[in-house]
Amino acid sequence: MSSIYRKLVVYFLLLNLFAIGSVGVYSYYKEKTALLTRTFDQLVSVRLEKKNRILTFFKQRTNDMENICRLPEIQKMLSRINSPDSDSYQIKDKKIFKRYHKYLIDYLDDAECYKRLIFFSASTKAYAIDVKASDNKYYALNILKIRALQKLHSETGTSRKTFVKEWTMNLALNRPELLIGKNIFDANGLFSGIVILIVRPSAINAIMFENNPNNGLGKTGEVYLVGYDSLMRSTSRFLENSVYKIKVRTKGVYRALKGFTGRSQFKDYRNIPVLSSYSPLVFSNLRWVILAEIDTKEAMIPIYSIRDNIIYLSLLIALIAASIIAFFSKKFSNPIKKLKTETTRIASGEYGNILKVETKDEIGELTNYFNKMSVKLKVQANKLEEEKKKRLRSVIDAEEEERQRLSRELHDGLGQMLLAGKMKLESALNAKEETLRIIIKEAMQIFSSTAKEIRNISNNLMPSVLKEFGLQTALQNLCKEVMDTYPIKIHLLINLKREHYPRNIEIYLFRITQEAINNTLKHADANYIHLSLEEIDSNLFFTLLDDGNGFLLNDQNFLKGNGLGNMKERVNLLNGNLELTSSQLRGTKIDIIIPLE
Repeated sequence: MSSIYRKLVVYFLLLNLFAIGSVGVYSYYKEKTALLTRTFDQLVSVRLEKKNRILTFFKQRTNDMENICRLPEIQKMLSRINSPDSDSYQIKDKKIFKRYHKYLIDYLDDAECYKRLIFFSASTKAYAIDVKASDNKYYALNILKIRALQKLHSETGTSRKTFVKEWTMNLALNRPELLIGKNIFDANGLFSGIVILIVRPSAINAIMFENNPNNGLGKTGEVYLVGYDSLMRSTSRFLENSVYKIKVRTKGVYRALKGFTGRSQFKDYRNIPVLSSYSPLVFSNLRWVILAEIDTKEAMIPIYSIRDNIIYLSLLIALIAASIIAFFSKKFSNPIKKLKTETTRIASGEYGNILKVETKDEIGELTNYFNKMSVKLKVQANKLEEEKKKRLRSVIDAEEEERQRLSRELHDGLGQMLLAGKMKLESALNAKEETLRIIIKEAMQIFSSTAKEIRNISNNLMPSVLKEFGLQTALQNLCKEVMDTYPIKIHLLINLKREHYPRNIEIYLFRITQEAINNTLKHADANYIHLSLEEIDSNLFFTLLDDGNGFLLNDQNFLKGNGLGNMKERVNLLNGNLELTSSQLRGTKIDIIIPLE
C-alpha cells in the first residue's frame, strides 16, 4: 500500500512537470512560430528585393532597345541589308557597322549585359555584331538561325512594342536565349526588320546569385529563377551548370506558375526540406517564377537551441521542485503518519495517548481533535469496562440468587416433604394393620404434594406452557399464579398478532415480566398492577404500571439491588429500549419497545 508521502510527492511532481511542460511547450511553439514568421518575412523581403532588381534590369534593357531603335543608322543598316547588292555573307560597305558600334556603346546603359546585336531584315537576311568585340566584328547568320528568326517574326507580327522573350536561336542545341527585340518600320509603315539584343546569362546571375553569408539567407539560402518549363533560369548555389538543365517541380513553382504568391514549407529540387517564399515574375513575354528559400534545418537552429534550453531549464526546475515537494510532503505527511500510528493503537485497544500539536493549520486541528477523541475513548472505555463488570456482577448475583432460591425451595419445601414421607413410611413398619392403611394414604398425599412442588420449581426455571402455548398463555398463567398467591390485583391486556415469536424474545419478555412483578411485590406495597403487551407496526410495546410507593430515580442503592440491570441487559440484547419512570405519588411505570425486524 502506497503511503501518503509518496502520493503527495508523485502528485505534486506530476503537477509541477505538467505546469513546466505546458509552459515549455507553449514557449517553444510560440518561439517557433515567431521564428518561422521572421524567417518567412526575411525570405519575402529578399524575394521582393531580387524581383524588383530583375524587373528594373528588364526595364533598363528595354530602354536600351528603345534608345538604339531611335538612331537613324538603324534604318540605314536595314536598308543596306535589304538592298539587292548585299549577299548573305558580307556587306561591302563596312563603314556603317563601325559607326554603329560607336553609337551602340554610347547608347547602351550597360553594354556588359549583352552578347551580340542582331539585325534581321525584311528580305530574311540576318547579321550579328558582338557587342564587346573591339574590332567591330560582324557576321552573317546561317540558315538555321534565319529560320528561327523567321518564326520569331511570325509571332511578333506587326507589334511596335519592345518585347522580352526567350527564344531558341540554335535548334541543334535546343537551348533558349533571352532576347530583347523590336520590330522596325519605315516611313511608309512597311516592315523593315527586327533589331535584337541577346542578354548574357551572367547578367541575370549577377543579380540572383550571391554566395555571401551576410545576405540574410545564411549558408543554405538562395534566390533563383525558374521558367515556364520548370527549368532553372539562374545558377544554383549548390549545383553547377544548372541553367536550363535542372528541373524544379516543387509546390512553390507549381503554385507560382498558377499565378499565386505565397510562402510555405516543402522539399526543394534537391529533395531537402526548405522554407520558401515564391511568386510569379512576369515581364513582357516572359513568364518566370522567383523563389527565395533556406534549408529548414538551418532556419530552425535558433529554435532548436531554445528547445534544448527549455528542456535543460525544465529538468533543473523539476529537480529543484522535486526536492522542495519532497521536503514539504514529508512535513505534511509526518503528522498524518503519527495519527495513523496512534489510530492503529486505538484500534488495538490502547486509549488515552496524546500527540503533540506542531502546527496551527487543519492538520493541527485534526491532531487536537484526535487527542480529545483519544481521551474521550479512554473515559468511555473505562465506563464500558465498569459497566461490563457491573453487568457481570449482576448476572452472577442473579444466578447466585436463583441458586439460593432453588436451594431454599428444595430444602424448605421439597426436602421437608420427602422427609415427612420417609417418616410416614418408617412409622408404617411398626404400625398395626388397622392403622397401616391410614399411614399409607397420608404418605401418598405427601408424595403427591412433592410432585406438584417439583412441577412448580420446573415451571419457575422454564415454564412448559411458554414453549407449548406461547407468550400470551404463559403471561396469563403467571398473573393468575401471582394473584392466587398474593393479595394484589393484576389487569392484563394482550394484543398480539402471532401465536409464537422468536424464542429469545418470548423468554426475555417472560423473565422481564417476572422480574418487574417481583420488584413490585417486594418494594412497592402496591394493590394494583396494569400489564399490557401489544404488537404495533412490527414492534412489541410492553408496559407495566403499579400504584405503589415508587422510588427516587437517583437512588443508586435501590437501582443496584432491584434487578433493573438484568432487565436492561435483556432489553439491550433484543435491540430494544427501556424507559423507567417513578414517583412516590404515582407509582412506577416501565415502558419497553422491542423491534421485530
